[in-house]
Amino acid sequence: MTIDTSDDTPAVEPSAKKTPRPRNRKAQIITVAREQFGRRGYHGVNMEDIASAVGITAGALYRHFPNKQDLLAQAILNAASSITATLDDVDPEDSASNCLALFRYCLDNDFRAVLFDQEARHLAPERRAEVRTAVQSVPARIADALRSERPDLTTADADLLAWAMSSVALSPARHRTTLPRKRLESLLLELCERLRSAPIRHDEEIPAEEAYVSGFAHASRRETLLTAAISLFRRRGYQSVTMDDIGAAAGMASSSIYTYFAGKAEVLQAILVRGTESLRMGLVQALAGARSREDALALVVHSYASAVSAPDSAIGILIEESTNLPEEAQSQSRTAQREYIDEWVHLLGTDTHETRTTVLAAIGLVNDLSRLRHLHTRPRYRDEIEELALRVLGVRTA
Repeated sequence: MTIDTSDDTPAVEPSAKKTPRPRNRKAQIITVAREQFGRRGYHGVNMEDIASAVGITAGALYRHFPNKQDLLAQAILNAASSITATLDDVDPEDSASNCLALFRYCLDNDFRAVLFDQEARHLAPERRAEVRTAVQSVPARIADALRSERPDLTTADADLLAWAMSSVALSPARHRTTLPRKRLESLLLELCERLRSAPIRHDEEIPAEEAYVSGFAHASRRETLLTAAISLFRRRGYQSVTMDDIGAAAGMASSSIYTYFAGKAEVLQAILVRGTESLRMGLVQALAGARSREDALALVVHSYASAVSAPDSAIGILIEESTNLPEEAQSQSRTAQREYIDEWVHLLGTDTHETRTTVLAAIGLVNDLSRLRHLHTRPRYRDEIEELALRVLGVRTA
C-alpha cells in the first residue's frame, strides 16, 4: 500500500507546444560532467549517466559532444577557464589572495580537484596537451604573484611554490571536514603562507637525477605480473587494462595468468595490499630511527615521498583505484589509510580538525608534486617536495 500525497492538480499543464531547448544546454552538460567526473572518475561515468542527470536523452547529448573523451576535455578546460576568470578579479601581485580565491572557488563549486587528477591520461595526446596548457594557467597566476612579492625567486622556483600552494588551496575538496568555513579559510591561508615564504636552496650545480632501470627481472612470475599491472594501471587506469594486457606486458600467455590470480580485481587487491604494507613498514622504520618529534616527522615524510615516487610504486593506485574493489575490500583500504594518517596526526601532538586537515594537505602536496613530470628536472626535486610538505606541517627545515 502507498500513501497518495498528490492533489488533483496535474503535474504538467497539457500543451500542444514543444518545450524550447534551453540556450545554455551545452553549459549545463559541462557543469554536470565536471561534477560526475570529479566524483566518480572517467570510467565510473558513462554518457547515459550524464544525459540522465541533465534531463536529456543520450542522443541529445551526442549532438553536443561526439564522445566521452571530448566531454572530459571540455569539462577540464571549462574548469580551468572558470578558475582563471575568478582570478582575474584578484590582485595579480598578491599570492595569498589568489590562493584564497582558488580555495573559495573549490568549495563554492564542489570542485573535486579536477586539475590534479589523472583523468586527462584518458585523452588523446593532442587533447591532453591542450588540457595541460589550460591547467597550467592556474598556478601560473600564483607564480606571477610570487615573482612580484619575491624577486629572489627564479621562474622555475616560483612555479614550484605555486603548484604547492595550489595543491594546498584545493586540498579541502578531496576529503570531508567539519571545520567551519572561516576557520578552514584561516588555516589554509596560514599553510599557504608557510609555502610562500619557503626558502629555495640552490646547492652545488648537480644534474637532475635520471630514473634508473636495473634490467633485473623478478624470479617470481606472480611478482612479474604485479609489476606489469602496476605500470599499466598507473599509465592507463584500472578500467582500461585487461588481463591479456597484463599477461602481454609480463611476457606470459593469457592462460597462465589465472594460475596466480582469479581475475583483475584480485590483481588490484594484491597491489593495494602491497601499497598499504609498504607505507606501514616505512612508518615503522622511520619511527624506530627518530631522535625527536621533528626528526620523526622528517623521516615519515621521507618514507612517504620515497614510496610515492618509486618507479614501481603502488601508492598512486592505492589512492586512485581503490573504488574499483568490492565494498569490503574498499572498507579495509579506507581503514588502513585512516590508521596511517592517524600516525601523522599523533606526531603533530594534537588530534584536532585543524591538525588532520593540515596532515591531509601535506600528504596531498606530496602526491600532487610527485606527479608533475616537469618538476623532475630540478636537481633537488625529491628533497624539495619533502621540505615543502614539512613546512605545511609546521616543521622548519634548514
